[in-house]
Amino acid sequence: MRLVQTRREPGFTLIELMVTLAVLAIVLAAAVPSFRDFFDKYRLRGAVDDVVSVISNARAASVKTGRNVRIDFAGTTSAWCVAASPADAPTAGKAIGEPADCKCDEGTCKAMPDGQSLAVPVGEHAGVSADAATVAEAFVFDSKLGLISPLAAHAATFTSPSKKYSMDVVINPLGQASACVPTDKPVIAGVPSC
Repeated sequence: MRLVQTRREPGFTLIELMVTLAVLAIVLAAAVPSFRDFFDKYRLRGAVDDVVSVISNARAASVKTGRNVRIDFAGTTSAWCVAASPADAPTAGKAIGEPADCKCDEGTCKAMPDGQSLAVPVGEHAGVSADAATVAEAFVFDSKLGLISPLAAHAATFTSPSKKYSMDVVINPLGQASACVPTDKPVIAGVPSC
């Protein structure tokens, strides 16, 4: 008796394909929450890093140009903005217009004495919200030493789109801005606790 040998064609059977798709679906279902958390923290960190950058650059510009600089937080908790603008009249040799109230939510802030615009405009970080006290905040950097005038600490709290994560921007009386995670919120890698 002779055995008939059948040649198998290369490819996948329907069962092999279904098993592969099932395994892939399970892996993706397990990974989706991690991706959501990653992007949630990423959006929050981006917003906070931009705010710290505006504040730090405004302080440096204040000392460099010998002009007081005002930092304004404005808008609403979901549509907030931060901007720096000159806070005093120009002195001899400083060619810049008179200071005006900065309304970053209307885009009416003046450029800094060195010509650069320091702002995080409304909608730049959609989904990230600021607390109500933050959007009413304003303070001035004194041009002599970069201190906050009058001498006081300030803080602003920002929350991720999912409301799971929060970060505080803390500005000490010396004018140095830093970010930290409130102790009652989940840890974010690379950011110290408050």
